[in-house]
Amino acid sequence: MATKSPFTWKPTDVIEMSNISNENLLLDLDSGRLRLDIGRTTRLTASALEAPEINALVNQGKVKVQPYKRK
Repeated sequence: MATKSPFTWKPTDVIEMSNISNENLLLDLDSGRLRLDIGRTTRLTASALEAPEINALVNQGKVKVQPYKRK
C-alpha cells in the first residue's frame, strides 16, 4: 500500500508573510480571519496571494512575502 502524504498541498507552495508595518493587521481571508501582529510572521499556502487584501498590503509595503524554506 502506498504511503499517503499528510499534506493536502505541496510544501513548495508555502510562503511566509511578515508584518513589517507599525500596526497590527486583521485579514479577512477565504479561510477566515487572521490576525498578524507587528513584527510577526506566519506561514500560508501561496494561494493566499490571490487575495486582493494581501496584494494591497504588499504593494503598500506593510507586509513582506517570501517562499518558506524548510530547515
